[in-house]
Amino acid sequence: MIGRTRGAPAPRVLLCTTNGIGLGHLTRAMAIGRRLPSPLTPVVFTTSQAVPVVREQGFLVEHLPSPGAVPLDAMDWELLYQQRLAHLLATYDPAVVLFDGVHPYLGFLMATRRRSQRHRRVVWCRRGMWQPGLGATALARSVHFDAILEPGDLASPADRGLTAAVEDGAHRVDPVLLCDPAEQRSRAEACRALGLDPAARWALVQLGGGAAGDPSSPLGAALAALRAIPGLRVAVAESTLVPPRDDLPDDVARIRRYPLAPDLSAFDVVLTAAGYNTFHECLAAAAPTVLVPAERNRDDQHARARFAAAHGLARCWEERTVDSLRAHVEALLDPEGATAVRSRLAGWARPNGAVAAARLLAEQARATGAAGLDDAGARVADASREGPACGR
Repeated sequence: MIGRTRGAPAPRVLLCTTNGIGLGHLTRAMAIGRRLPSPLTPVVFTTSQAVPVVREQGFLVEHLPSPGAVPLDAMDWELLYQQRLAHLLATYDPAVVLFDGVHPYLGFLMATRRRSQRHRRVVWCRRGMWQPGLGATALARSVHFDAILEPGDLASPADRGLTAAVEDGAHRVDPVLLCDPAEQRSRAEACRALGLDPAARWALVQLGGGAAGDPSSPLGAALAALRAIPGLRVAVAESTLVPPRDDLPDDVARIRRYPLAPDLSAFDVVLTAAGYNTFHECLAAAAPTVLVPAERNRDDQHARARFAAAHGLARCWEERTVDSLRAHVEALLDPEGATAVRSRLAGWARPNGAVAAARLLAEQARATGAAGLDDAGARVADASREGPACGR
């Protein structure tokens, strides 16, 4: 168990995340949690179904089904969340409570509003790159937090959202990654771990839904384009939280692995949505990437993908035709094209912001007088010190 100590209870950090069947907010919270300095102990509280994944990563985890997954109206669910979180606060007595999500739950605010005792701090992990004009109600809830943590985004110069203009003292760090670039396996090791032929050229597709046989869907168009390129083999990444697809062609390999970031070296090209985690994982791994921006309620994936394309860090597929995608992929498969992309990516390399984020939480815990944290701000755990290494 990450951070477990003997004797007196260690001061705890409660990492609260949103998500239904997704892993985006959870991944970021675990990235920070695995780098907390001793004796701080992370506990995860999530609405995601990915509880088994969190346990596999070595964390203690608590769960409440997300809104819509239980037969309650919105306000009743908020009250249920408030009651559950209040129970967890009484049980674990965390020094710091982190909320990672785009819209702080009303139930979260009600459970944590009694901060006059100052025996705990409440932090919002608030990612930027919001869709223009969206999120004013959520942004107004910033005043309920002791600190705002903003995970950095390489595409931040293209940020058109509300958080880009607000000056509320947010602590901005470099992009937050679960796995450090140093944890990347060699190509041979990654292929062996994934059961792929290292002598072949491989394309990875991480595009989620859509019918595999429908060329009008992103997944269908991707399979049609990639399977038509001579000598290129295709693997599709499937979520470990849902049953395997039954519509993939027999010559397409299946990848069901979390985290996949340490194994991206197995692939000559990656097709992925332009969400925060996959975007930064692919760029940190220097993987030649075609970004497929998806429409999201808050996340401005189109701005992120266009920024990367404008700076030659990745390709952006917005045309949504088989021929245009094939052209993007063939340009990245060209040795000179791939080398040029990797060279540009090297110039954009950043430290893993999870380390600075963990340091911020340690400083917040130290401000509460939590025991054993006199020099916590300077002692941040190495990613491999505790818990399983990424992908092992």
